[in-house]
Amino acid sequence: MGEPLPSSMEQFRQQVPLTTYADYAPYLIEKREEVLPEKPAFWARTSGRGSEYPCKWAPIFNKVWDVQKERAVMTALIFASCSGRGDVSLSEGDTIPYCMAPPPYGFGWLVHGLIEAFPFVLMPSEDKAEHMTFQERIGVGFKLAFREGIDHFLGLASILVKVGEQFSEGSEKATKFSFELLHPKVLYRMARGLVKSRLAGRPMYPKDLWKVKGIVVGGTDTSFFKKQIAKYWGREPLGIYGGTEMLLVAVQTWDYADMTFLPDLCFLEFIPEDEHLRSKNEPGYQPRTVLLSEVQAGKKYEMVFTVFGGVFMRYRVGDMIKITALRNEKLNIDIPQMVFEARCDDIIDLAGFTRMTEKVIWQAIESAGVGYEEWAVRKEIENSHPILRLYIEPKREHRNEQAICEAVHQGLKKLDSDYGDIEQMLGYRPLQVTLLAPGTFERYQANRQAAGVELAHLKPPHVVTRDEVIDRLLQMSLSAA
Repeated sequence: MGEPLPSSMEQFRQQVPLTTYADYAPYLIEKREEVLPEKPAFWARTSGRGSEYPCKWAPIFNKVWDVQKERAVMTALIFASCSGRGDVSLSEGDTIPYCMAPPPYGFGWLVHGLIEAFPFVLMPSEDKAEHMTFQERIGVGFKLAFREGIDHFLGLASILVKVGEQFSEGSEKATKFSFELLHPKVLYRMARGLVKSRLAGRPMYPKDLWKVKGIVVGGTDTSFFKKQIAKYWGREPLGIYGGTEMLLVAVQTWDYADMTFLPDLCFLEFIPEDEHLRSKNEPGYQPRTVLLSEVQAGKKYEMVFTVFGGVFMRYRVGDMIKITALRNEKLNIDIPQMVFEARCDDIIDLAGFTRMTEKVIWQAIESAGVGYEEWAVRKEIENSHPILRLYIEPKREHRNEQAICEAVHQGLKKLDSDYGDIEQMLGYRPLQVTLLAPGTFERYQANRQAAGVELAHLKPPHVVTRDEVIDRLLQMSLSAA
């Protein structure tokens, strides 16, 4: 921060610039502990940005970790399993299936912290799970759950939905036979579940087998999966918000409404949406920020974090949130309420598994040898799954949509292994292709020019977040056909 140390918010803003991971990458990617104020308790890993850097590493210090595991994560578990204020339904020996990536991934560390803070039982145990693949951990975890039950779930919403779908479809993967199923506890659980489903006149769902106390899920796709999780598991999931660099920042409370900030874990600043857009259009511009006491209901903001006891200062993680209210009137919580709105840069988060960038998608199209005039991509929901929809105008291209999709899909798998995990773990292909008629993008630009749009904004962005852009492209494609 320089000298003297800031004595006011204005001085803090003047002396400390807004930062991104690129400012820390030269030191943290190589885990250079000699540049840190103290030795970290551990290093946490998260997805990087394709070819820019393969992953992001963040040092987590003991003071930060103690607060997170004893307050933030336990708060989420208590809220997810309680029936109201003052109710705590956690018990020693409560079971949690190990359905997330282990340390050094951030979510794995949070689960590790839970075990340090409270005597939960992980299925499988940590020492066994670290030697298993992601798929093996999930399989073993649910196999043990047939005998031991499931009290809580902490992980990605997409995993819960996938398990529910397997039960609904009568998939062998859901109840694959083994001699362990002959255990009396398992036979009783299966028989009871079968009776419940028959009486309900539907396939067997996980809620017929397990009465889960609480479900805590992370990932930007959580809101899309809420209804499905409640349908299959009999309990609404409680959403959390955070990231590897700052860990948990906000949680839903026991009313399952919008999230409440945990304001003592990070110093929070907010970049108003118009300031964010200006900073994107004017490189080098330092957008102004407002504080938690200055946000307005109904407004969108880019999040800025200074981690108490950490190294990230005035850190722009790239998330856009919306302030829905200045307090929770129902529960009398006098803290602003928020929902995650979107990634505010060119990153597309798919099912919590990977974050795709424009650069990686572009590389995949090029490596596939697809001739094109122009393309655009956005995240959509199809059959309740998040997908990557590529809208492309071919140039002398004789391959059909299916062939182009296969070629680009294989290219993405080579460039981003986490992308390939979606197909393997969740059983569906995340990429879909829509061919646009010749002349689509030319008509789009002519239409925008006629509307008086500035020259720099005539072309649509490659990574699209606004529905009207895609609607206009499809309209231009129909008129060009």
